[in-house]
Amino acid sequence: MKLTKNMGFMFVLYFISFISFAIPYGYMQTFLSHVGYNVMERGIILSGTAVVAIVGQFFVGYLCDKFNTDKKFYNLLLILFVIATCIMYSVTDRIFFLHLIFISLVGGLARTVMAVQDSWCLETDDHCKQNYGSIRAFGAIGWMIGSPLGALAIQKWGYGSLGIIFAVMTVFNIGLTFFMQDATKHEKSAGIKFRDIQILLKDKKFVIVVLIFLIINIIATADMYTVVDKMIELGGDEGIVGARWSIQAFTELPLFFAGGILLKKFGDYKIMMFGTFMYIVRFIGYAIVQSPELVVAVSLLQGVTYPLIMITSKTLVDDASPVHMRATGQTVASAVYVGVSALITPSLAGILATAVGIDMTLVIIGLSGFIALGLGVLYKKM
Repeated sequence: MKLTKNMGFMFVLYFISFISFAIPYGYMQTFLSHVGYNVMERGIILSGTAVVAIVGQFFVGYLCDKFNTDKKFYNLLLILFVIATCIMYSVTDRIFFLHLIFISLVGGLARTVMAVQDSWCLETDDHCKQNYGSIRAFGAIGWMIGSPLGALAIQKWGYGSLGIIFAVMTVFNIGLTFFMQDATKHEKSAGIKFRDIQILLKDKKFVIVVLIFLIINIIATADMYTVVDKMIELGGDEGIVGARWSIQAFTELPLFFAGGILLKKFGDYKIMMFGTFMYIVRFIGYAIVQSPELVVAVSLLQGVTYPLIMITSKTLVDDASPVHMRATGQTVASAVYVGVSALITPSLAGILATAVGIDMTLVIIGLSGFIALGLGVLYKKM
């Protein structure tokens, strides 16, 4: 791998940004539990993040292509993200609609910022695109560091400190972007219209790819929310939840770094199918174990699920998008498979957990991976 100037900046950006993102994003659920919301209420509130994510990613991707810049919108979103975080974590009284609004903004803006950052990386140059997995690995390292820092801050200064810490780190993040190259857009990008998005959404190949990753992301979203609910139910606190985030990020590193090699050897289709099957195995494991520590042990399978799905979601969507609509394709796809999964999963999982228990909920969600595998077979036939 030849290290270029643009790649070097991207390595540092992902490292710093993901340290900062982990601090407010990783503790929304424990914060709601701390304030006094039950599983059902937490599910409803967290579903609101999807509305912001869907709308935000859909329009921001279009605007990035329309105005030939990812960097400016990335920085604007970061500023809004900081404001929402500071307000959210400063209110520890049980005010449902206030938390619904600002949890939605924090979670939705976090997902939108990450989507724009990924599009920016892929569109910077071919070196960044070909080595996306290695670059994203530095994000995993950052998340691994940021998660326990967030837990330590909560234990020492309380939840209100998270917004302040995030704001300080974001200043460094935005400062770094001033030295970085913006995304390289195709000459037709500025001329795209909303009807181009309609054409994109009518493309069968694009639609099937998005549906595959929608199912997979429903499972991945349950890993973020339902599995944490199980840990809380089993007596887990912020410390072990933070440790799980950090350990998961550590396990991602090998396959993120090896992502380029794996893509060349096996292709993104086979890698996506294998990663999906391992998600099914993982969730059955979650349902079986009955202690927070064993939940963390099962979470080690993050190393063979998330990196494979993350890398292939970008490459398969990129291949299915017209060259002048790469940012639009990425963010529209992400708005659907990330946003819709975030919209329906917390509430659906909360309803299922209330009706049949958390363990059976985990089994049902895990087995839904077979739907994604079926769609994968259909995609291959096309």
